[in-house]
Amino acid sequence: MRIYTIQTVSFYDELLQEGIVCCNTQSWMCLEYRVQYDWMAEQMRKRIGNPPRPETKYPIWVWQQYISKKNPVPPMSSKDIEEGETEAVMLELEVPDNEVLLSDFSVWHLPLNHGAVTYKHEDNKLVKELKDYERQHKDCFRVQDYSPELQKKILKTWERVFDLDTCDPNIATAKRRNRSIQGTIWLLRKEWLKTAHIFNRNSEIKRITFE
Repeated sequence: MRIYTIQTVSFYDELLQEGIVCCNTQSWMCLEYRVQYDWMAEQMRKRIGNPPRPETKYPIWVWQQYISKKNPVPPMSSKDIEEGETEAVMLELEVPDNEVLLSDFSVWHLPLNHGAVTYKHEDNKLVKELKDYERQHKDCFRVQDYSPELQKKILKTWERVFDLDTCDPNIATAKRRNRSIQGTIWLLRKEWLKTAHIFNRNSEIKRITFE
């Protein structure tokens, strides 16, 4: 599977020097969305196995299709260069399919916003339960604000982020080839590298191809 990820130059240097790199820092996203990121990590353990390094808590995020099958490559944008850095790198890698857990980028925003991923014709009962609970209990802004029973039901619906072929009007109407598909992977290996695109805030400045 061909995947793409935008990382810091220091991340890229570590990959070249060590031959392998994991997510070795907790970003503000990991902290702000701890429930969601912990849930995704647990799904990875269930679906593709435990991380090779026991100390690894969170995955590396990648793209399989940034916009669609015809437009899979993420743009090299200045917004992807971290504060205090002058450059970043977009890596293209060929990885074994079983190393990556794919999910729908747009649908993932429902869990990020602490919502349930409900199908139009299947989840009327759950939608009613949630609305009834919200009427009785104010300030239901996070998953944690619901009852333990409803929390379990909400988290169960999150598994639909992996339903890449489902076309439901509530969540995703486009066919798979026209969706933004992200992925999570425990680590990257140097031997998977195909191309590294180093760029600054103006444009790409260096392209390195690996055999």
